[in-house]
Amino acid sequence: MVNFCSLVDLEQFLQIEITAPASIDSADRAILEASVAIQNYCRQQIEQEEDDEIILDSGGGRRLFLPELPAIEVSNVIENGEPLVEGDDYKLGQHGVLHRIGQNWAAGIQIVTITYTHGYEPIPEDVLAICTRAAARAYQAGLKAAETDAVPGVTAMSLGDYSVSFGAEGGGGSGGVLGASAAPLLLRSEMELLNRYRL
Repeated sequence: MVNFCSLVDLEQFLQIEITAPASIDSADRAILEASVAIQNYCRQQIEQEEDDEIILDSGGGRRLFLPELPAIEVSNVIENGEPLVEGDDYKLGQHGVLHRIGQNWAAGIQIVTITYTHGYEPIPEDVLAICTRAAARAYQAGLKAAETDAVPGVTAMSLGDYSVSFGAEGGGGSGGVLGASAAPLLLRSEMELLNRYRL
């Protein structure tokens, strides 16, 4: 798992230095959670992986669809136990489509083994930016929870003659959402930007 932004990105975005070990752990977790949320939304890993071996079912047509995009290079294809030759037997087309040349793919379950390189290197700037913003929200929510002893909805506290005020935290819809854990990691506007990477 590759994080889509770094601790430095988070510090620069929030304009703070994160130095305490517990704060670094919290920030690292927020970055990981944001990266996983992006992967889950896009339904692919996004970061580049070389020579990834996969085994696909085939319906017997002329095209197979590779599950991770962009597909950069196919280095090996074995169909029903027989190695195929690039250019003679198959060719990688656009949008992760692997074309069979001269005949259909053999039909069957787990019948085609493909080794290919896919994903982005480096991580696209818009993915990095979305990860940074989402991680910042998660990190700040953790700080707020720690500040209020994890009591949801606290809007104000005081020390002399102890006083505390509660209110509904902002959430989706007309009603408030109590608690940092109820906040979505990805905003609708961010998901719209991520749609170009979504399968």
